[in-house]
Amino acid sequence: MFGQITRFFLIFSLLFAGACSPDGGSANNSNNTNNNNNINNSNCENPEGDDDQDGIPNSVEGCGENPLDSDNDGMPNYLDRDSDNDGITDGIEAGSNPEYPKDSDGDGTPDYQDTDSDNDGIDDGDEDRNGDGKLGECVEFCPAGNECHESQTCVDGECVLTVNNICSMGETDPLDSDTDGDGIPDNQEGSVICIGRSEDNAFGRKPVQFVTHSQNLFRIATELDASVWEVSFDTPPDAVSGIMNIDMEWLNAETAGFAVTRFPQKANLEEEVYHLATTVMSSISTTSSLRSSGTTKLSHDEFPVVVNIVLELNTDFELSVAEVRDMVSSSILGLSPADMSNPSTPYGAVGTSFILNMMVEKRPGNESNPEDIILALGGVALKDNYLNPAHQAGFILDDLANGSGLAEYTATYEDECEGYYYIPNLKADIIWVIDESGSTGNERQKIADNTVQFFNNALNAGLDFRMGVIDMTLVSDFDPFGGGGGEEPDGRFCTGDNQSDDYWLDSTMQTQFAECAFNPSGAFEEDGSSEDGLRQAKRAVQRHFSDIRPDAVLVVIFETDEDDQEAYDQDCTDTGYNDPATLSCLESLPSGSYTYLRDTLNARNLNEGPGGVAHSIIGYPASCLDPNLGGTAAQPGIGYYELAMATGGQIGSVCAPDFHVTFDLILDSIVAKASPMILQHFPISTSIAVALENNPMDRSRQNGFDYHSTNNTVVFYGQAFEPNSINEVFVSYRRWVTGVAPVD
Repeated sequence: MFGQITRFFLIFSLLFAGACSPDGGSANNSNNTNNNNNINNSNCENPEGDDDQDGIPNSVEGCGENPLDSDNDGMPNYLDRDSDNDGITDGIEAGSNPEYPKDSDGDGTPDYQDTDSDNDGIDDGDEDRNGDGKLGECVEFCPAGNECHESQTCVDGECVLTVNNICSMGETDPLDSDTDGDGIPDNQEGSVICIGRSEDNAFGRKPVQFVTHSQNLFRIATELDASVWEVSFDTPPDAVSGIMNIDMEWLNAETAGFAVTRFPQKANLEEEVYHLATTVMSSISTTSSLRSSGTTKLSHDEFPVVVNIVLELNTDFELSVAEVRDMVSSSILGLSPADMSNPSTPYGAVGTSFILNMMVEKRPGNESNPEDIILALGGVALKDNYLNPAHQAGFILDDLANGSGLAEYTATYEDECEGYYYIPNLKADIIWVIDESGSTGNERQKIADNTVQFFNNALNAGLDFRMGVIDMTLVSDFDPFGGGGGEEPDGRFCTGDNQSDDYWLDSTMQTQFAECAFNPSGAFEEDGSSEDGLRQAKRAVQRHFSDIRPDAVLVVIFETDEDDQEAYDQDCTDTGYNDPATLSCLESLPSGSYTYLRDTLNARNLNEGPGGVAHSIIGYPASCLDPNLGGTAAQPGIGYYELAMATGGQIGSVCAPDFHVTFDLILDSIVAKASPMILQHFPISTSIAVALENNPMDRSRQNGFDYHSTNNTVVFYGQAFEPNSINEVFVSYRRWVTGVAPVD
């Protein structure tokens, strides 16, 4: 929850010119521009006049034989409407009596000539970033008495501010060194992160670099220190196929990024993702596995995209991340590293186990090749580095693969700063539907083995969670809903070894959860040969509907190596994942379980509600079904796959050697969905800076903040918030101004 329902946004007035690479230029975001209407007269012929029409008499501005030029731009002050070039016009800075211009800090230099008018160490243009003389959207004048923001009062026709972060959006008063009067100088407030990072401001918005593809197929924003270069081939495959490498060699990064373009090869994006994942894994080794199928959405510029597709890649001998990256990117084009004229130079530590995180997007080509293209953007890191929360590799891979750094080649950018009053209220009610048949003993043990990790990570993220565990068996000896025969599943929660007392397990019950994960039937008969996961989940939701918390995200997680039994019995499994015939069949199931779960979960996503989602750990992809490739699943998981896709959930592989990475990704999704810190625009995530209660924070899943693109939310980790406490938060970032409607 935020301090108020109505949010006020600061939309900067920016001037755009050509591209700037690296970050830091004025091409896209400068507001420090002289506006002189092409006045070029250097002779002061009328000392009593006002040649630049800023309200200040020429004589006051230094009109004379040697006219004053405060900013040394060649334009004397009496002709210059922004004499100190701070982005705020002289007429605003002069105050109410221009004949005696205001000197706020009493240093003998009037404000309109002083780039730091209150001497607080922050330039005026960085305090009033759009140069309008106001604090963000906070109202300044109130002649009718009712125009003030709710945090202000009207005194003698002016709004007297008790500064509100939401409407000020990180701006401070350039004429007052303590804008909010709390005794903390402006240069020590959290709002300093709204300024670009520099030697004088180590905690500001993080700089990025912008690179445009040589054929104008796209533009990317990435780490400022990355080396970005395009791969060449002895024989280019076709007009659009190509690879751009993004090398991040420094210690604590050691990540090899890529952007690969080619023409589509499949009928739709979902099939492209499946094809790419299986192609990449088979090109590395048979022991590689899928950890998450990613999340399907629209990109910030409204193109279909699947983000954060995560694969574990295992090699037979030690390689560097750059060498594995070349294997990945070339395989996407149907080539090998030997086809590259300029393959990568190895860097960083070597290993045999790697994580690949990527996004796949379908987008238009360019003027020369207007056909649609497939663009895969991502990177490779050592698995140990990716899983190490103290290492940067996890964030770097996430930033590459979340789509926030990709835009049309014509896209420009601007800077944003948002203020919030944050009340931590992250809640999730999670129902686990676990296959207890004999073939899933190892998989159930994987869930039990990751219990401590899952609980600890959830608690560190501040998640107030509860678990309900059920199996997939239709209970024949218990019929709580009447109707006779007990043909429908019960939905009663397991509460421990051979116990089914039907209550939620809270965050202190790790032992009971581990017991139920391995033996989800509790006191009832364990699974036989029928896995009725959809019907069990439906009954569990119905049975506990009244005690599912209305302000909690509702999550259903399926784990099985078979299709849903009812879907199989109704011949829904013959046409493949997400096929129109499959979906039509699932929507017509006699129990109505698929449509009930889909609609119930999605209904919780409306009106900025707490959200609902299903995740599935199933026999995906095809290698998981092939014993010759190490596959252990009997069936692909029809029914569970479609429900996850329909609710924005993730698909994990039941054949993965462990569930560590998969659980981390699912938990990240849950926490992101539960977070109330939803940003107003889509940031370039590598540029984000965050301050909590005046303390700039590191990006960290141990003790800091993180950004989750699927829900456009900021999440805090390792923070000891007081219950129901109100916390001041500022979030600063650079974002694309997209080239499609509606412009964001």
